Amino acid sequence: MRMRSRAVALCAAVCVQTGVANAQQRTLTLADVLARAREQAPQIASARLALEETRGRLIGASLRFQSNPELDADFGSRRGPDGRFTDFEVGLGQTFEPGSRRSARTAGAHAAIAQGAANVDETLRAVLRAAASAYVRGLHAEERIRLLNTHEQLAASVHSAAARRFKAGDIAILDVNIARATLARVRAEREGAEAIRTLAMGELRQLLQLDGDIRLEGTLTAGTDGDLTALLRSAEQRPELRALEAGAQEAEAEARLGRAFAKPDFGLGVRYAREEGDDIVLGGLTVSLPLFSKGQELQATGAARARRLRAELEAARGRVRVEVRSAFEAYSRRLAAIRILEAEAIPGLDENETLTTQSFEAGQIGLPELLLIRRETLDTRSQYLDSLLEAALARIDLDSSAGILR
Repeated sequence: MRMRSRAVALCAAVCVQTGVANAQQRTLTLADVLARAREQAPQIASARLALEETRGRLIGASLRFQSNPELDADFGSRRGPDGRFTDFEVGLGQTFEPGSRRSARTAGAHAAIAQGAANVDETLRAVLRAAASAYVRGLHAEERIRLLNTHEQLAASVHSAAARRFKAGDIAILDVNIARATLARVRAEREGAEAIRTLAMGELRQLLQLDGDIRLEGTLTAGTDGDLTALLRSAEQRPELRALEAGAQEAEAEARLGRAFAKPDFGLGVRYAREEGDDIVLGGLTVSLPLFSKGQELQATGAARARRLRAELEAARGRVRVEVRSAFEAYSRRLAAIRILEAEAIPGLDENETLTTQSFEAGQIGLPELLLIRRETLDTRSQYLDSLLEAALARIDLDSSAGILR
């Protein structure tokens, strides 16, 4: 019975440790990275909270009455030939403003909310671009590490073979030194790739609010050509353009609010008084005379800001079109570079390595020639990986510029 209890406890401990290990490491695809960035990135959370602050402005702007009713009272004592009286007077009044002011304030609040929502989308676009870039850089680093591990094994075997042949007197010490240097270079490049992977994973953990280890799932592959017309059409709805449009609408609403101050306010009131024992009820009407303060500042600043933002909007639209076209051209060139390597360089690498090894074993080529060919093979494979990375980053830039990455 005691042995069974110990076995159960041991199994439970193993399960707990396994669960903890699984919880500490997360496997993420690109879709997982983007989805978690939308939910957990602190920059996005902050932008959404700022939008909620802006929504509070609409509550105040939508109020039907911008001023509260006013209640006033006067009390006094009167002494006369007919005796002594206590007089008092009570009044209740409410001021009303023109309806155009409320509509202008409401329009400005809605425009501010639209601008805040566009700012949230712009923050989201930047965060998703950074997260996707970190993801593909992490994938690139992992594939490069695997490539360098393979070449390290080959370089280590060549170095061991060179050391044995040197002891046997078949080759000179120069060949051994070259083999050792080649092995050291591969190891150093692998450490550099590890550093790049560490930085990419660290950036992902910051953006996604993760503490444990991350394992990326996916491979770097060449993408497909895009549709420039569709991309340009999508770019017209970029968040920064919508923010400028909303800002201009807010400024125009501010100018309308200023013009509404040229219209008079009016107030209605009722008063009850008791004087020398008599009851007196009066109705009242007040009208403001906007002779001096007519909202001139709001009109001037609102109109000027609207003109400035409209000009900035037109300039931004032109800049976005140029940005999308440039990103599209760059991405197309990156794809062309990949296709050249895939068609003319990559297919013969495996065969070259096999023939090189056979030629070295048959004594047809020496160790320097072997190492040179293998270095060329490593450089070609590395260039291919780099081209895949550059194409993936170019596609991310293109989708971000076109406003598709959201």
